[in-house]
Amino acid sequence: MNSLMVFTRDLRVDDNPALCAAANAGTMSCLFVVDDKFAGAPGASQRRQTFLLQSLSDLDQSLRKLGAHLEVVYGDWSQQVQQRALELGASNIHLSEDYSFYAKRRLANLKSWCCDNNISLHAHPGITAVPPNSVSPAGGGEYKVFTPYWRSWLKTSKRPVLSAPASITATAAPSSSSHLAPDPFPNSSLIGGESEGYKRLQHWLKNALGFYAETRDYPATDETSHLSPYLHFGCISPLRLVEQASQLPGSEPFIRQVVWRDFYAQILNMHPTASRHDYRDRGDVWQYDPAAYESWVEGNTGFPLVDAGMRQLKAVGFMHNRVRMVTASFLVKDLHQDWRRGADYFMSQLLDGDVASNYLNWQWVAGTGTDSNPHRILNPTTQAQRFDGEGKYIQKWIPELSDLTPSQVIDPPYELREKTGYPLPIVDHHKQVEMFKQRRLAANQDSKVAN
Repeated sequence: MNSLMVFTRDLRVDDNPALCAAANAGTMSCLFVVDDKFAGAPGASQRRQTFLLQSLSDLDQSLRKLGAHLEVVYGDWSQQVQQRALELGASNIHLSEDYSFYAKRRLANLKSWCCDNNISLHAHPGITAVPPNSVSPAGGGEYKVFTPYWRSWLKTSKRPVLSAPASITATAAPSSSSHLAPDPFPNSSLIGGESEGYKRLQHWLKNALGFYAETRDYPATDETSHLSPYLHFGCISPLRLVEQASQLPGSEPFIRQVVWRDFYAQILNMHPTASRHDYRDRGDVWQYDPAAYESWVEGNTGFPLVDAGMRQLKAVGFMHNRVRMVTASFLVKDLHQDWRRGADYFMSQLLDGDVASNYLNWQWVAGTGTDSNPHRILNPTTQAQRFDGEGKYIQKWIPELSDLTPSQVIDPPYELREKTGYPLPIVDHHKQVEMFKQRRLAANQDSKVAN
């Protein structure tokens, strides 16, 4: 019996239910399709593409140790999978189930094609720690608020964590040349792949997990795990991570962050278009000011914490999570720009860009998502005072402010802005926030009248 294992966002051999099932079924081949829809598309992250190719190279090396190899092809995903299955005479196709609109649509199309060609299609868990349909409220549907989901998630039985197959019987002998991984992207300290991800995971659990709750909100020290790109591409298993972390003291705050991934996945699973449409429509009428948007993108808004975050994002493809919320809040509630514009830009830059987490986090900040407080405002100056009180993060990414005192860095006075060349604030924060509140209030009142 020939099987085709199609890797997607599960680029690992450890705890990969799809790979284990394919290996146990008999002879198999391994395939990854670099999808035309994403590779080289406008707005695609080059850093993420480099990380992906590094991860594929590492996966190929791991598979070779087990007796198989990874075939990497470019083109239309569905066409390439179908073509390879026919060439192999495959009777089974195994893959990990994913939950975005595009992933669900291509899986449905493949399922229909498999039925027509008498091929069995098997979709397995593994993208999330717990599959979306495993955690649902009593009345059905999805959990709309995180805390009840978290409580239910903790009580839900988890599947067994699987070791890598001891060996694989390959359909064809491994080719002599392996997939060539590109050099690391400039200014990136992260290298893709299961090998590197597992090393980082072990180092994080041993050396930093216990301090996470106290340090995670301070961007200058950046004591976060930096495991998100490895989770996004499935280089490390989210369930393996939870299993290992849960055995250590002080792990709950970190595990909660992993569970947020599952929480957003179950929302996207029920509402695949939530990546583009408001989960909760607030009737917002957005402005489209190219100059204001460009100032935000380039980190020239005159609000140091916002600008430091945007400059970090552009330089290294990463931004500290606290600063992500501040920059997002500023674009939406100070500049009154459509949250989709910000979410799309983040996806074009972030190494860990993930459809569910990115777009639904943006909606959380915008007040159109799952946040119980849709009017939440993050003041960029007070946020800097609270989480970057000495201005070290700001000074790292805004070098023209490096000689200022901490209080000056957080909100430079006019004369120092003029001297250093750092711009004046492009808006008055308090006026803009009040205007935003009034516009949303008016939109909600109009909606009630219409109904």
